Amino acid sequence: MLKSDATRDNEYSQNERSEESCQAFDELMSAHTDLSEMFFKLTRKLRREFDINKGVLILRQEQPSKLAAVSTWKGGLARDGLALNLPDQSSLFEKVAEQGQVYTENFCEAFTGNFFERKLLLDDNSRSFVLQPLKSNGHVVGLLGYSSERPTAFTLFEEGMLDEVAGELASIIEAKIHRHQS
Repeated sequence: MLKSDATRDNEYSQNERSEESCQAFDELMSAHTDLSEMFFKLTRKLRREFDINKGVLILRQEQPSKLAAVSTWKGGLARDGLALNLPDQSSLFEKVAEQGQVYTENFCEAFTGNFFERKLLLDDNSRSFVLQPLKSNGHVVGLLGYSSERPTAFTLFEEGMLDEVAGELASIIEAKIHRHQS
């Protein structure tokens, strides 16, 4: 469901779900919605400075331990409530999560990830991109991915510009995951 930044509301049809699955789904989505809202706000702030045209919030799922896209942003339009498990074969996202280091690329034609990652992160006009690990207590709990039409747009990310914010977001993600599992 695409929505503009100004009209952020989650809409779920409770008539289509049983009472048990409805409650579990709503709990899971409320955790992701708060995270998505934080992701959207951060993206709007970064958009001006880095000329961001596309973004994605990736979280590490506990069972099975896979990466999943939970929110995307493109040109002012946001999509949340996603739970797209990403393949780990030929996965640049997995490599960045394993290494735990910021990854930037200024030649998008050299993108080494799989088809799904390419579609989530890049468009035809992308000239550079960044993958920022979200680390809490030494563990990568997710990734922020952004692309820009501007070459070398994300060199400041390599210098740690977003590390503090990424760490805070990672701590919130980890707390929500633990709260949901309890």
